[in-house]
Amino acid sequence: ASAYVGMSQAGMLSPDGKCYAFDQRANGMVPGEAVAVVVLKRLSRALADGDPVHAVIRGSGVNYDGKTNGISAPSGAAQTELLQSVYRHSGVRANDIDYIVAHGTATKLGDSVEINALRDAFQGQTDRQGFCALTSTKSNLGHTFAASGLVSLISLAQAIRHARIPASLHCEQENDYIRWRDSPFYVNKQARDWPSRQERPRTGAVSAFGMSGTNAHVVLQEHLPPREDSPQDVQPAPYHVLLLSAKTAGALQKQCSRLRAYLQGQPQPLPTGQLERIGYTLQQGRHHFQYRCALVV
Repeated sequence: ASAYVGMSQAGMLSPDGKCYAFDQRANGMVPGEAVAVVVLKRLSRALADGDPVHAVIRGSGVNYDGKTNGISAPSGAAQTELLQSVYRHSGVRANDIDYIVAHGTATKLGDSVEINALRDAFQGQTDRQGFCALTSTKSNLGHTFAASGLVSLISLAQAIRHARIPASLHCEQENDYIRWRDSPFYVNKQARDWPSRQERPRTGAVSAFGMSGTNAHVVLQEHLPPREDSPQDVQPAPYHVLLLSAKTAGALQKQCSRLRAYLQGQPQPLPTGQLERIGYTLQQGRHHFQYRCALVV
């Protein structure tokens, strides 16, 4: 309660309970609540385990504002420096990024500092205009404080997963503190499909910062399955080792029967990589007992 009163007295809260992110009417944030959970795995391990891959983290980074005029006036220079560093180290070009989930707290100053910093980071890398969508989850869910960065991350992963960019709400006339002229950005005001571009994975980013002066940026990318080889590119099938073991000879025989039944129930021929994943799981994900059988396939 004391935090709410303090933010209200500081003029940080929207008096009409709406988050006008990027809008001329921006007058403060709206508190929200969220619990956010993500599962992170190395891509190779996730594929070996047969997990669904909703998005791949291409690059990330954090830095600190240093001295500023206060928590409502973050450093645009620090944010620009962070973005340029993340893109440089991850090998991502500004032209590759179709969509950014911005911090977007709906303060006229904070929104303009953030979006102008994004523009400065893109400058020099691309001359294209109006190609990168912007949204703020705070217009939909409110500002969830410590969870807000992960809420934005999940929102971007879902947009990649469903190939659809959600709407950023309550934006009618764009904030004139933001340099929209010749900008690569536009506010995505209606949900729309996210088309792929010539077999290039859909790529988006999350822009976030905290009251402590910490800035964070994460680039997510769609995971594209390997391209099916054309007939002239087909290579000889590799060999795989399938290992089975049990505590008794009878139990081992049952294991062999179960594996045979499973393989007979799969599409023939097996999908590319499936035998490799099965072999990896049997070798690395099982205990090995006295009675053993090794099959070369």
